Amino acid sequence: MKNNGSQLDLIMEFFKANPKRDIKHPEVVDWVVKEWQKRTGKVFRDPDRGIRSLHQKAICKRLQREFITMTQILSI
Repeated sequence: MKNNGSQLDLIMEFFKANPKRDIKHPEVVDWVVKEWQKRTGKVFRDPDRGIRSLHQKAICKRLQREFITMTQILSI
């Protein structure tokens, strides 16, 4: 199957589609894993790494232990 961008792009796509919304961590993980499988036919092994990367770049932040929200929209 054709590759439609990187795993990080897919995570960003999710947050761009859900701006200014407090999102439970499992919701993000479930969506990106399912969507990556559908688009590439491959398994998304570690979505937490990508979410952590966005957090470290201050693109998203953890509100509580399990909630995440977008802080800014950047073109990556």
